Amino acid sequence: MNEYEKRKQAIQRHLAGETVTSIVNSLGKSRPWFYNWLKRYQAADGDGNWFEDQSRAPKTKPTRVSEALEQQVLCVRKELEQQGIAQTGAIAISYELRNRGFDPPEVWTINRILARHRVTRTKPVRRSNKAYPELFFHTHQMDLVGPRWIKGDGRFYSVNMIDSRSRCCSVNPVRTKASTGIAQALASFWASHGIPDALQMDNELAFRGSNRYPRSFGSVVRFALAMGVAPVFIPLAEPWRNGIIERFNNTYDKRFYRSRNFADFDHLKQASGEFSNFHNYHHRYSSLDHKTPNQMQKLLPETILYDGRFNLEQRIRYWRVISILFALFEAIVSFTCPTNRFLWIQV
Repeated sequence: MNEYEKRKQAIQRHLAGETVTSIVNSLGKSRPWFYNWLKRYQAADGDGNWFEDQSRAPKTKPTRVSEALEQQVLCVRKELEQQGIAQTGAIAISYELRNRGFDPPEVWTINRILARHRVTRTKPVRRSNKAYPELFFHTHQMDLVGPRWIKGDGRFYSVNMIDSRSRCCSVNPVRTKASTGIAQALASFWASHGIPDALQMDNELAFRGSNRYPRSFGSVVRFALAMGVAPVFIPLAEPWRNGIIERFNNTYDKRFYRSRNFADFDHLKQASGEFSNFHNYHHRYSSLDHKTPNQMQKLLPETILYDGRFNLEQRIRYWRVISILFALFEAIVSFTCPTNRFLWIQV
């Protein structure tokens, strides 16, 4: 006899006139058990499944977010998604709610609300166990995205740069992969965000020079050396070495390029500047303790800004090149590791 049958039989025997003591002794139960189910039977008037177990969860939760605030969280999430270039995570929603005068719930509560309504998206995480030396205090990472196309206008590339300390970025569309245009984009970024110790990039031909003249410096390398910046090239086929700029490229692709239509190249250039400013002012990074790039930039030591003093046609001072190469060689020699984990510098 299962538990449900015992409960029904106890009440039936009681209604037939049997004593409570006799009933509980024969069923191996207690008197409180009997009176509990008698009360349940009387409350239901004998109808329904009064003998079945009921949930013991509390009827009310004092810490539960109100329905109005939960809807506000979903509303803010939807509005941020419609902007296209804005972040849509729990941290961004929390700051937006505070800006609107609400007292936001905790970040993990917002995450649970988003998960309950199935508006979250999980991202695969790619990890590498290989070590990589940190040789410089202040590094900028650069990458060339493209080719991309504007409907009715043609092909373009985007020179994307980011400061590894503050996460300040710059998006610079160019028509071709000519190194002079990339150097001009560098000059513009360094004029507003300062000259770094090193410029880290992949082995894109426009960055490193020319296959026809492999022993000559390209415009990007010449400009970096003239400014006292060490050009650092990551190992071949290991894009995760430039992890910061690669992740930013994903944001650029999803929240900017694929989220809107561009009338022509001039419209793209204007929108690229707006996207860079929006990112630097609004996007928050957990690695920066949830600060925006502009907020982080104010906390860092000031750097020397590029003042336009170097012309690409001008000869480089070779004493500066030799001093940079010597410093790089000294840093590499001090880092002992297997060849496949070595820092590749091609200048």
